[in-house]
Amino acid sequence: MTRELGEFVAGLRYEQIPAAAISVIQTGFTDCAGVMIAGSVEPVAQLLAAALKPPPGEATLLFGKTTATAPEAAWINAAAAHALDFDDVALRGHPSTVLVPAILAEAQAIGASGREMMAAYAAGYETWAELVRREADHHHAKGWHPTGIFGAIGAAAACASLRKLDASKATHAIALGASQSAGLMANFGTMTKPFHAGRAAHAGVISARLAGAGFTASPDALEHP
Repeated sequence: MTRELGEFVAGLRYEQIPAAAISVIQTGFTDCAGVMIAGSVEPVAQLLAAALKPPPGEATLLFGKTTATAPEAAWINAAAAHALDFDDVALRGHPSTVLVPAILAEAQAIGASGREMMAAYAAGYETWAELVRREADHHHAKGWHPTGIFGAIGAAAACASLRKLDASKATHAIALGASQSAGLMANFGTMTKPFHAGRAAHAGVISARLAGAGFTASPDALEHP
């Protein structure tokens, strides 16, 4: 399964995406931008930014004048997007609140085009959807937050697509994302819930970067007994 997803991510191109799906992707970006701006003044976003103190970098922080390194920008921006819980809902979670901040930050870092960003969203979303399809038991019922669990893997797939990793490296990126999946429903109602989304976006960025540099992970991480 992990290899299959890596091959899918490596082979996906904008031209293969149906027009109806492109429209959905555009809505996902627009919606996430709106909730990110709204959430940027919330304590969770402000506290994260103050505590992490990321150095100036290649990605915009909270659509303002401040910049940060891409992993930290993805982390803070995704937490802001999920702060008010107004973000889109699908696949038993909040896909855009994780995928969009990761893609925006990494796209700024590498100078990706709009089409490449939309292909990355499709890669991340479809990876997330496949995980949900194969889920034997609902994560919510077991106390896990799907946005943090599936989000780290979906964001890794999205960033692997954005960086145009080959199938082998995309597989490693997905496996790295899987090892960073986390989120407990016990923390709902606190700042840690949007933190889950932020960490998932952060995990996606660093997973693709590490895999692209030759960092390895198990090519059967998702299906390993």
